[in-house]
Amino acid sequence: MKITYIGHSGFLVEWETCYWLFDYYKGEIPEMDPEKKLFVFASHSHHDHFNPEIFKLADRYPDVEYVLSSDIRMTERECRKFGIADAILEKTVSVKPSMEYALQDKDGGCIALETLRSTDAGVAFLLRYKGKTIYHAGDLNLWVWRGETKQYNNHMTTMFEQEMEHLKDVQIDVAFAPLDPRQEDWYYMGLEKLMETARIKYVFPMHFWENPAIIQQFKQERMVKDSDTAVMDIFRDGQDWEIDV
Repeated sequence: MKITYIGHSGFLVEWETCYWLFDYYKGEIPEMDPEKKLFVFASHSHHDHFNPEIFKLADRYPDVEYVLSSDIRMTERECRKFGIADAILEKTVSVKPSMEYALQDKDGGCIALETLRSTDAGVAFLLRYKGKTIYHAGDLNLWVWRGETKQYNNHMTTMFEQEMEHLKDVQIDVAFAPLDPRQEDWYYMGLEKLMETARIKYVFPMHFWENPAIIQQFKQERMVKDSDTAVMDIFRDGQDWEIDV
């Protein structure tokens, strides 16, 4: 499996039979094999997770399917605004939180998709394919803030912990999850809870707003030395890895 960090929360996962592009916002998407099927996932409508430019990929990669959170409104007005033809709409799946869906690769192989409810907007994606499990959190994170009320932060904590129950002891091969320095002293809480809840082999921090040094800070301040999870270092857009899962 090849994984490319495109930027912010955007990643490209390449399998032998298909590609999965998550939450493209900006940056350079690597050249892909047009013979492989391309799945484009967008976890919610915020501009740093959903860029309508993704629909132009259909011009270069005819075998494409879009998996969009239901808060991304594909109304007639929006389609005219983005120049989206009916042919693209036919390749689009709208997904809601706390649901299960079945996607198919080019050979008819099943990709089982389960959605979780984000603590901000939209969904998180939990995908099972070829005996492997991939998790992309979108904006599902423990968003507690210094400037918010105790009531808000307690409610956020409760919502996040409820969603984490769906991942309790789940074996996840690759996870993409927020590590946001804007949360200051509480930057680590969501990722740490995720790692305590699920059994993750590789985790790629994301949503760190041009501050990848926060990954090293997390590893130095919060990582347990005998952790079974590899927290992957990210230094630049376009960085890629060959992962044996």
